Amino acid sequence: MARCHLNPVLSALLAAALLSACAVAPSNTPSSAAKGATTPSAPQTPPVAPVPPAPVVLALAGTEWVAFAISGKAEVLAPKPRLRWLSADKVSGTGGCNGFAGPAVVGPDTLRLGPLASTGRACLSMPGSQEDRYFKALEDTRKARVEGDQLVLMDESGKQLVRFLKAP
Repeated sequence: MARCHLNPVLSALLAAALLSACAVAPSNTPSSAAKGATTPSAPQTPPVAPVPPAPVVLALAGTEWVAFAISGKAEVLAPKPRLRWLSADKVSGTGGCNGFAGPAVVGPDTLRLGPLASTGRACLSMPGSQEDRYFKALEDTRKARVEGDQLVLMDESGKQLVRFLKAP
């Protein structure tokens, strides 16, 4: 009788790609029943597959984005904040003056950026400036979606925090 075995890593990859497969044991391998063995086998616990990153985050790896709207304000001044996805779980960028880098923590239908480490340049800006609003928006991010050539970061309720255009 053929038995179906799923490798946990393969399971995660296949789930992310919406595929499924089984590896069948070779038919020329005798089963324990055919050998006459009477030793009970150890109970099998199904492997727990790691949660794969959300497809939107996987698609962002290696891309760079330029902000054009922050906290509902579509007048983003130069130098415009940028967001680079170094991998599915690491980001970097600039707020216009200070650079930053940190993890992107991905869960089922969630995205959390940070904690972000930033440079401490003395920028000529007032509290509540564009860079302050941008860093606050990154901290508040809980979801993301791609709409054509735009990336939208949102809070828990779905409120848009930052809109980006893909960098050339």
